[in-house]
This record gives sequence, structure tokens and C-alpha cells, in this order.
Amino acid sequence: MRYENHAVRGFAEVSRLGSIEQLLRNEALHPIDTIPLKILDSNDVQQVPTKDAKAVFFVKTFDGDLRHRALHFHEHAPTVPGLWVRVFFYDNEMIEGIIGNSKDFVLGDGFFLRPTDPNGNNTLVYVLKSGLKDFHILGMRNFSKNLIPGAGEK
Repeated sequence: MRYENHAVRGFAEVSRLGSIEQLLRNEALHPIDTIPLKILDSNDVQQVPTKDAKAVFFVKTFDGDLRHRALHFHEHAPTVPGLWVRVFFYDNEMIEGIIGNSKDFVLGDGFFLRPTDPNGNNTLVYVLKSGLKDFHILGMRNFSKNLIPGAGEK
């Protein structure tokens, strides 16, 4: 979980919040006002509040890759229907991803974003709108029978 001036690193079971599809539809199994984290290098599990965080990053590794440059407008983005967006945080960090195409990303305190960079360290991000400086909708991704191999065949 990243705040403007520090991060809390730990392990969270995403499946306890819901499936990726449920989260992108903002249908989490539990409210996201706190997230239980098993703190890194400890056996302690803490309920970490999300209120003042800029985002909760679900990552592949805690090390990341400082040399990695995010890919934009690439062909190998996760095939998830929704809105393709670019968000900018107040600390000038930018991330692109897919969010659910519903009123929830406008009305709620935050929303789940599935990053579109397949080589990035983030697998899922819960973005708190209070930490956003800017938000752009880049396009819409929908499943189509013409785009899905074998769809419509009998």
C-alpha cells in the first residue's frame, strides 16, 4: 500500500476480496476501507486503512525493476472488457490500465485497475481517487464475436 511519503509492504490475499472480474466491476466481497496485510518480514497481520493511501498495488515482487519503462498502446494487454484509462497521481506517477465501465469509478472512493503493461510489476491496483491529479479515458475494450477466435462457430 503506497502513501504519498511511504509504503506499507505486505501480503494480501486478493481472492479474499473477490475475483479480478468482481473487483473490476467494483463488487468486492468486503469493503475496501481496510485491507488485511501480513507485514513483510513479520508474521503480524494488520488491518491497514486505505483512507490516506494513494493506491494499493498488488505486485509480482517487492523489488520491482527501476529500469523498466512502461509500455503504452501495446497489443499484449490483458483481454478484459472495460475502459482503458491513464491515471496520474499527485506525485506524478502515471499508470495505464483497464477499469470496469460503470458509474462506480465516478461515485466510489476508489476503483480497481488492471494494468495493461504485461511486463510491469503491478498485477492489480486499487486506486484511491483522493490521490489522483488527473484521469483520462483512452478507449473502450469490449469482447466481440469478431475478435474472439471460435466465437459464433457451431
